Amino acid sequence: MKSRNFFAKIISIVLTASIIFSAAAPSASAASILSKEDREVYRLSVCDEIVNVAREQIGFYESNINEFTTWYYGYDTDAYWCSIFVSWCADQVGSIGTAVPKRAACSSMKSWFDRRGEYYSVDSGYIPEKGDIVFINTAVDGTDSIHHVEIITENGFLGNENNPKIKCIGGNTSNLEYSGSEYVTEKIRPVDGPRAQIVGYAHPSYEKSMGIRGSFNTFAEKNRLPFFKFLHSKIISLIYNIELFWANLTMSVETSVQNTTDKLNKSRDKFNEKLNSLKIKDEPVSTENAISAEETTQIV
Repeated sequence: MKSRNFFAKIISIVLTASIIFSAAAPSASAASILSKEDREVYRLSVCDEIVNVAREQIGFYESNINEFTTWYYGYDTDAYWCSIFVSWCADQVGSIGTAVPKRAACSSMKSWFDRRGEYYSVDSGYIPEKGDIVFINTAVDGTDSIHHVEIITENGFLGNENNPKIKCIGGNTSNLEYSGSEYVTEKIRPVDGPRAQIVGYAHPSYEKSMGIRGSFNTFAEKNRLPFFKFLHSKIISLIYNIELFWANLTMSVETSVQNTTDKLNKSRDKFNEKLNSLKIKDEPVSTENAISAEETTQIV
């Protein structure tokens, strides 16, 4: 009995140490305290990595039941996978849950970035950068509805001011001949149609990437024990919940501060208005403009 308890403690210590090590060791840069310059260098390196990972999948062609959907759901299922593909690429570079969410719905991914102040509408004047995520309306109906997401692969706009374009890679999209929708393809997309309209961009905080990296060879996780699948899902869930709590807390505090500031400004303005009105009432009548009673009688 004692030996069994001893081995159980050893296993617990090893598991705890492996979890801590896996979170900290893969990326010394992400785990250490970095200067502003170092964080920018690290962010740019992750941008390069996620674009390279996406480019390695160019030419992928399969139905909506594929390795990406299996990675996301843990089992074979039919699903739209453009957002899943972006999440998978982020997972490969250790950014899942910290810089990019694990999402299957495009609108949910957009909301996640919006809560963090990292989403910019197409008319905001924001200039997209390599590694950003672009949100697309494939209905071309002039609304901000989002049907598709991709990863931007080059800084800024291509083309001219009258017809700006972006270069990006996406999954669950058509090939270069615009046939089918089960490909991973890199395209140059006009911001305003004709086949799709850009709705906005997300600028992920890749400097927050933790370095917990996935692998293309472990899509279906066939060799992973159920316990480790469960443990991995719980860790990712915990990261999401912490991110969501922090985003909501930050937004709540900012909103409260703004509301309090607005109230104080309104109170100050009202006070100044009353003070000015009192000053006007108490001002003496100028002798130059005053008309004496005698003059008034003469005028009449």
